[in-house]
Amino acid sequence: MCTIGALRVDDDEVLLFKNKDFAQTHFSDRVVLDADLFGPRGLETFAADGTVESVFSGLSVGANRHGLFACVNNVLITDEHHRNYDRLVETALREASDVDGAIAAIADEVAAHPYWWGNVILADAEQLTALEVRGQELRIDHAGSWIFRTNHQPLFGEVGSPEDLPCSATRFASAKSRLGDVHSVADLKGMLASHDDGETGICNHGVPLTTVYAYILQRQAGEMTLHVANGLPCATDWTALPLPLGSRWTEERAAAFLAGYPGGFAA
Repeated sequence: MCTIGALRVDDDEVLLFKNKDFAQTHFSDRVVLDADLFGPRGLETFAADGTVESVFSGLSVGANRHGLFACVNNVLITDEHHRNYDRLVETALREASDVDGAIAAIADEVAAHPYWWGNVILADAEQLTALEVRGQELRIDHAGSWIFRTNHQPLFGEVGSPEDLPCSATRFASAKSRLGDVHSVADLKGMLASHDDGETGICNHGVPLTTVYAYILQRQAGEMTLHVANGLPCATDWTALPLPLGSRWTEERAAAFLAGYPGGFAA
């Protein structure tokens, strides 16, 4: 269900973040990694008890060799005639080199096919943008120093989850109050681990969902790093992994990245 966003720390550093909240209490990422992009696969099935076979498509968060970052979260799953919004992240990262190109690629895809309702965050060295997608409608919000979304769509007039998810509004208020005080990766880790509303904070403890992964993508001085925690970010150690994309790609670096990725394995 997820809290997502991006911020510009200074002229030389951009961060994109996501807390992945699921009905399951534990999860293992299926990781896509090649010389052009990185990202864990998106999920189309959300059963809490593990009795439904998992179906994967798209990417839930990721980066490409050009330094474009993207992630998505859920607002409303409609029906089988609509596509999984995770595909929009993969479309952006495979087809674009910057935010403007990503917006154009996503707009073309949404015009061609209806999608589940979701929010997409895009970030590059110059821009931070949120896209709100529902069916074949697309609304765009350009930001200055930071931007974020929980599980509703403010550009469509919503102030809470259309699925009556109670923590969307409280997490929105918490992120809005905290992001102005985030000036580093350490500050952002603190925000993603926060509990301003008890167990229904940005770090979610089964009310009604559980944070199973937390991600921070960092671009600083031209270098890209993934900071990732597999589990509740308030209680789980973070791992920092240099992204072996573009000119940094070697088979050895890719193998080291996958070996160090907590809880995940190659898709």
